[in-house]
Order: sequence, then C-alpha cells, then structure tokens
Amino acid sequence: MIEAFSIADAHLFQDALASQARLRYRCFVVRRCLDHTCFGGLEFDEFDTPAATYLVWRDDEKVVRGVARLLRTTLPYMLASYWPHLVDGQTLPRSAGVFEVTRVCVDKSVPPILRQRIFPELLCAIQEFLIEHDATGMIGVTREHLLSHFIRTGIHWLGPPEEIEGEIERAFFVPVNCVRPVRHCLRLGIGRRVLTAPPEPSEGRRAA
Repeated sequence: MIEAFSIADAHLFQDALASQARLRYRCFVVRRCLDHTCFGGLEFDEFDTPAATYLVWRDDEKVVRGVARLLRTTLPYMLASYWPHLVDGQTLPRSAGVFEVTRVCVDKSVPPILRQRIFPELLCAIQEFLIEHDATGMIGVTREHLLSHFIRTGIHWLGPPEEIEGEIERAFFVPVNCVRPVRHCLRLGIGRRVLTAPPEPSEGRRAA
C-alpha cells in the first residue's frame, strides 16, 4: 500500500519524510552521481515545501523503498523552473488541476519480487490522489521507455527528447484516466485501491 503525506502531517508517519530523502540520496547522489543538494545522507531541493505531497511505499520496517513527489503547478515546479524548453509550442500548465510528478525512485536493493510492484503501485496511488483532488492529469520529465513501459495509452509527449542530468528524457502529460498501469495491475494482482487512508492523530494531539 502507498501512503501520502506532506510536511504538515509527516509527524503521523514516523520518519517517512527523512526516509524518503535517504532513498533519494542513494538513488540520485550515490548511484547516479548527480550533483543534487544533500546533507547528512538526505537529498532535498527547493521544491520540498509545504505544498509538496509525498507518496511512499514502505516495507515492514517502515523504511521507504519507493517515492514520488507531487507538486501543484499553481506554484513553482521543476519543469517550469529548470526545463521549460522541453515543452515545444505550448504553454506550460499553471493549473490546480495539473500536478507535476518528480523525484520518482525505487530502491534497487529490494528483492525483485517486491520491486516489480513498487512503481506500478505508485502510479495507481498517483491516479487515486489526482482523482481525490479533482485533477485532470500529471506532467513530468522522464526517460521515454520507462513511462511507456507502464502506461500504454494516453501519454502526450510535450516536446522532443533531450539530455537531462546524463539521461535522454522528455516532458510528458498523462490525463488522469490513463495513469493506472492496467496491464501490470492485472499481472501482479494489484487491487483497485492502493492509497491508504491517513492515520488518525492521537487523543493527545487532538486535544492540543
């Protein structure tokens, strides 16, 4: 199952906020050797704000093994701030109905039988989150084959591919009804609902 939280309610999810930053550090700084901002084994950037929502897949020890960050396009976001040239001949979205998906990564140390479920479940959770927030779709930047492997129809490539941080990537938009990786869900037995309900605050926190 996938959990969703922001800075505002991260205290209800043990150390998930730090755990996702540790995974990002291992994925982007250690494995890919990218010059991302980091400190104490945590990767972060200027978009880790109260406006960001983190979708995380955690193991039985509550360690984050998969993460996707969602950013509203009504506020500054990565594609508009760093790579607007990847969008060819159209206006970048600034809409409450469009979310950018960033910092997606899956822990390579997880056993393959579990690892194959993490990204499809994250996509399912993204779709559920978008529906709950009356969104029309998601945008982002990725390697073309990675996204098209999971989403077979509905991807709108917003411009030509270009080298971004050492990989050939493209900007995309996917409408909300196409986000779920149907073929993988059928093969892996992923249910209709993967996004968990938020935990209830303790009585002490309610009283406060």
